[in-house]
Amino acid sequence: MTILISFALGFASFRFFAPDEPAPIAAAPASTAPIQVPAELLNITSSDGRFSGLQPAQALYIAYFGFTHCPDVCPTSLAMLSGAFNALSPQQLAAVQGLFITLDPKRDTPEKSTVYAGYFHPNIVGLTPHEGQLLGLSQQLGVYYKYVDTPDSAMEYSVDHNSFFYLLDGQGHLLERIPHTLDPQPLVDAIIAHIDN
Repeated sequence: MTILISFALGFASFRFFAPDEPAPIAAAPASTAPIQVPAELLNITSSDGRFSGLQPAQALYIAYFGFTHCPDVCPTSLAMLSGAFNALSPQQLAAVQGLFITLDPKRDTPEKSTVYAGYFHPNIVGLTPHEGQLLGLSQQLGVYYKYVDTPDSAMEYSVDHNSFFYLLDGQGHLLERIPHTLDPQPLVDAIIAHIDN
């Protein structure tokens, strides 16, 4: 675990998007009305049975969208989420649940997503949505992702994506979006602010 965090902290720069196209801005909500993710979009059962959908009694969820073959951005972000969780008291940690949602359901089976998320922190659950759920979640939350062919690689394709933490309450309301950070403190501050409300 220490190795993973040290590795992730070492990345001061990284590539989000293919070099031959401009980096898109994360889609802003089309309306100023509060965003509420429909429950069916997060009715995703994790392979370890720890998650099957939003629970109204849960104070806070932190969703991160990535993929297990991601070389730098995803490990860095999940290490920051782990660092934030490690800074919380046991009572605070009990009020929040991390969700790693794969953007690559073709390769990332539920079992693979679970194992990958578990590398970073036991409070991060790995989820593999079906394609309709993934499309719906991306449209609701403004998650950008694009499959990019990599013909000279054994991976065959990669996934370009933006990097945000999406803070949701137990009813699926989007409370805040926090951009990728190399310091867990913004996440710590946001978690405490929302669970103490």
